Amino acid sequence: MLSYRLVTTMEELESYKSTWSEILEREKNNNPFIEFEWVSTWWMTLGVNDNVEIYIVEHEGMAVAFFPFVRCKRFGGIHHFAFIGQGFATYMEVIAVNQWKEPSIEYLLKELSWKYKRFILELHGLLESKNTSQILEKYAIEHRVPHSIFRAVTPYIDFHSIKLEDFLHKYRKKFKSIQRREKKLKALGYVTFQAVHRERIAGMFDLFERRWQKKIDKSGFTEQQTRRFFECLTKEKCNALRVEVDSLQFEGYWIGFTIDICCRDRNFCQAMGHDPDFNMFGPGRLIERENMLKAHASNYRFYDFGSGYEPYKFEWYTHIDFSRRFVMSTKGKRERILRLIMILRDRLKGQLTNNHQLVKLKRDRLGELRYFFKNARLKDWFHSFKKGINRLIAVHIFDIYVSEKDHGQNSSSFNEMFIQDVMAYRGHVNYFSNYQKGYRIFRNSTKEIAFLRHDQLIYEEKIGFIHKLPSDVSYIKENNCQLSDIVAKVQEEGRAVCISVHWYEGKRRRKLVQLGFKKVERIKIFQLFNKKKVYRKEDNWLKYLQSQGKNIDHLWQLVLLPMFT
Repeated sequence: MLSYRLVTTMEELESYKSTWSEILEREKNNNPFIEFEWVSTWWMTLGVNDNVEIYIVEHEGMAVAFFPFVRCKRFGGIHHFAFIGQGFATYMEVIAVNQWKEPSIEYLLKELSWKYKRFILELHGLLESKNTSQILEKYAIEHRVPHSIFRAVTPYIDFHSIKLEDFLHKYRKKFKSIQRREKKLKALGYVTFQAVHRERIAGMFDLFERRWQKKIDKSGFTEQQTRRFFECLTKEKCNALRVEVDSLQFEGYWIGFTIDICCRDRNFCQAMGHDPDFNMFGPGRLIERENMLKAHASNYRFYDFGSGYEPYKFEWYTHIDFSRRFVMSTKGKRERILRLIMILRDRLKGQLTNNHQLVKLKRDRLGELRYFFKNARLKDWFHSFKKGINRLIAVHIFDIYVSEKDHGQNSSSFNEMFIQDVMAYRGHVNYFSNYQKGYRIFRNSTKEIAFLRHDQLIYEEKIGFIHKLPSDVSYIKENNCQLSDIVAKVQEEGRAVCISVHWYEGKRRRKLVQLGFKKVERIKIFQLFNKKKVYRKEDNWLKYLQSQGKNIDHLWQLVLLPMFT
């Protein structure tokens, strides 16, 4: 004979901890969200205000199944049952000895039908690789109970199905792309991927806030109660359940993180994030790669990306499963209407979330607009308006000026700044991309950024113009201060100086002529929507090189000069 006991307080549930954990150990559970430590931590933090009801099915006084529910009343007194942890637990299950699972489900559903008369059962996160959703579906069909099922894909890597060498070879192009960016980042400073002690996980939430400050975040990951939940969860000591937080750091500064909830042979990636200031170096990809390789080295069989259709989840997977949302109700008219509303809601939500372009529009574009309206100044509005007009139609006219070499003495002091120095500056993100493009940054004696220098290219980022320079010419960008000293500094190295000047900057052009610069070319770029037309005279560069006594071995460079992207 089966019977059930209702537990509504954490104190009551504590007495069943050993039984609960023994059942999961016996069944070799690898779902972290039904481990006793996860459930109890959620209940004491995020679920403290919910009406939690744990139904314990017993056989001859021995607990054989646990049903962790939250119950509330909706729409005229209809009782609504759902698994605990909605929005936080990606997967859920009935905690039961396998041989007693089906009898326990059938028994409890009959008892709830007799006790509550009108109710709706909404159970999320039921993996199809388990048999719980099939048992529920069988019960609904046999008893002619109205029900609906919704599916979501859950991609994962099974490291037992593929050797690491084969996995690396299969995705070698992705790994090479990551390595190229990693090499550029490591050339600028010290990069580490390391485990984070639970006392220092505040850096994870700070980084997540930076990551999402210009996006619309519905996860609530950085809210006070959520932070408390994860902080408490990391302190839990359990052999089956572990929370692992790792950080990607550049010179001791957090630029990426990952938090994983691991249960026996499954590594579930709960969340990842990276500093948007370092986007050009691909820290998200880098920490994703490191986390997968760490999971393999730690002998986890499954690396779980979680439920959803986000494109990045399908770039590495080897297998897929499906998680179900099972909705069942009694036969009354009101509960049928409520179930219909829930079905329409879930179908609409499914259509919207499966459209990645629509998700990006809502999450990224609308998030940027919200951030702009909240923080924009008058100058930002003007630049935004100008940028919008230039996307439709624009005319760019600028001249290239080059100075003759001068080995005179330079009395000014300029020191080169490395990326570690720039990170201390306000607005440093504006300079990070310059390092990735090959610029060198210099500051003056008052510690202010004086000029940027490129020894290979003319780089006009705003209009997308790139031009290869001769071997002994440097392109500089400065703010009109100390121009003569800057030119002298570069010329000290036996290099000529190249500067671009817009057509309306008459005063600047006159100053360049006074400093011995010569105009070698005028470039005109006409843009209409996505079409661009460039007008220029390439022989001016040849005349300039010949006037400087260049030999014929420099002419090969002229083939590369008109590069335009």
